Amino acid sequence: METMRSYYDFCHLAIEYNLNRAGVDIRDERGAVSTEMAVVMAAMVAIAVALGAIFITKAQSNANNIPDTVPAPAAAG
Repeated sequence: METMRSYYDFCHLAIEYNLNRAGVDIRDERGAVSTEMAVVMAAMVAIAVALGAIFITKAQSNANNIPDTVPAPAAAG
């Protein structure tokens, strides 16, 4: 669980850093999340959900295409 937390912290820091470099204010004067940040995060979540659905569909498709029978070995001789 600690690894997941450190990964989240790293991703959060990387996103904040890149948005700051692009000139997007992450928080307003009161410390609340700005509208731009909320829109960016919503877009990232939508992309992640779409990619997750694609990966799951592809994995299920590949799992369904695994043959159920094994061919008999060739005769020696």
